[in-house]
Amino acid sequence: MEDYKSIFKTRNLFLLCLFIIAIGLSLSKPLIALGQYGLLVLWLFSGGIKQKLISFFQNKTALALASLYILSLFGLLYTSNFDYAIDDIRRKIPLFFLPFYISGFSPITKKEFSLIFKVYVAGVLFATFWSVFVMLGGTSETIIDKRALSRYNSHIRFGLEICMAIFGSAYYFWIKKTTRIKIIWLAIASWLICFLFILSLFTGVVILILSSIFMFSIYSLRSKNPWLKYSFLFASLALIVLFSFTLKNNISNYYQNENIVQLEILEHTKSGEAYAHDTSTVRQFDKENGYYVWQNIAWKEIHTEWKKRSEIPFQANDLKDQKLTTTLIRFLSSKGVYKNADAIIDLSEKEIKAIEKGVSNYKYLSMNNIDKRLHKIIWEFDYYNQGRDYNGHSVIMRWAYWKTAYRIFKQNIFLGVGTGDVPDAFDKQYEKEKSLLLPRYRLRAHNQYITYAVTFGVLGLLILMLSLFYPFFKNKMYNHYLYLAFFSIILLSMLTEDTLETQVGITFFAFFNTIFLLKEKH
Repeated sequence: MEDYKSIFKTRNLFLLCLFIIAIGLSLSKPLIALGQYGLLVLWLFSGGIKQKLISFFQNKTALALASLYILSLFGLLYTSNFDYAIDDIRRKIPLFFLPFYISGFSPITKKEFSLIFKVYVAGVLFATFWSVFVMLGGTSETIIDKRALSRYNSHIRFGLEICMAIFGSAYYFWIKKTTRIKIIWLAIASWLICFLFILSLFTGVVILILSSIFMFSIYSLRSKNPWLKYSFLFASLALIVLFSFTLKNNISNYYQNENIVQLEILEHTKSGEAYAHDTSTVRQFDKENGYYVWQNIAWKEIHTEWKKRSEIPFQANDLKDQKLTTTLIRFLSSKGVYKNADAIIDLSEKEIKAIEKGVSNYKYLSMNNIDKRLHKIIWEFDYYNQGRDYNGHSVIMRWAYWKTAYRIFKQNIFLGVGTGDVPDAFDKQYEKEKSLLLPRYRLRAHNQYITYAVTFGVLGLLILMLSLFYPFFKNKMYNHYLYLAFFSIILLSMLTEDTLETQVGITFFAFFNTIFLLKEKH
């Protein structure tokens, strides 16, 4: 009887640690650490250490999961920057110790997994509610970029967490029998989808759409029920059409202004100030909604009138830390007006506040968040194709990062540069190729596959693929809806982000990968 009570107590503590990690993913980095320390203490003091070690080393899935961390340790053998290497090793501890600890306990049951996942969804929900509370002024904080409303971690990671919660909510909606419970799960999924759009979590939206297309397509092929088969197929095709139409429509709207009738070039304003026109520098071809940005500018009039409308000095930066003058001139150009005193006088209070917050195009005030983001991305590509400065433009800078990373990889193709030398290798390559990126924008690859290729060479890529796909096929996870959703989210996120280089990203991956793969098999 005493042994039973002890086992029951240990099991409850084990689940408590997992609950803490699950809720910490969206609410608190210290909670993530606390849950992992709790697992360590429980693993050490619950007895049977020898059997736990045997269980780990006999569990091929657990070893495959831990291999990524072992690879990082191997990379220490030929690294030179040990300060960075040790920090990297510390961050990636969950990749090894979560499968190591969890494999030492009896597999997580279906009921236990359900509880863990519901705690996780509760954490994500609370984080979204708090974000909305802040957005509505609950903390009297001025929000410049809605992505800053991701209060507890990066908006990129938060988007991934929300996607996982959406697919989980859809799963529980599908399997639950009672109408009341179905309505609750449907409401949760609907709210989380809306929240992705409210906060302009663009990466999350794209991953949700692409993962949904993948999931609908898979289950359309698998379903033996004709009604379900064609329903899933229709849903997949509808999302593809919607995604394609939205993209095409935004590209068309952007470039439809190319043939717009330009303002006549004037010499003087009504009050006699000479207009300034840029006809010699590379900026002379800059356009906003088709209108030339650096023509017909009466700087003194604009300066004088701006001081009457705003407390932000004319020569200062806006609230996004961009040059206010550039934001203002672009905004006025987007309206197709002469940049003079009348243009400033005609601005509404809403437009003044928008310019102060760094909004550079009047159309952004009426666009939905996704169209706005797509417009900015198309603008980035347009400027890049013109050979213009792409510093600060996140999408185009990724292309520069990837090209630089590829050159590093070619020089270290078999074993890479080592665990600690990645930032140094990038710095040297940027200098070598005389990169146009400013020092503050000279970052790493922002692509997990490329990062592993740079760090560990072909060997690293092979082990990364092994760690991802061996457990997937060995455990037949292609038959598991929730794991397929998680797997899709992770694989897609790694295309544009170093998902396994931050504490939350690493733990999100390691935690769900471990509890999915090491739970009871049904």
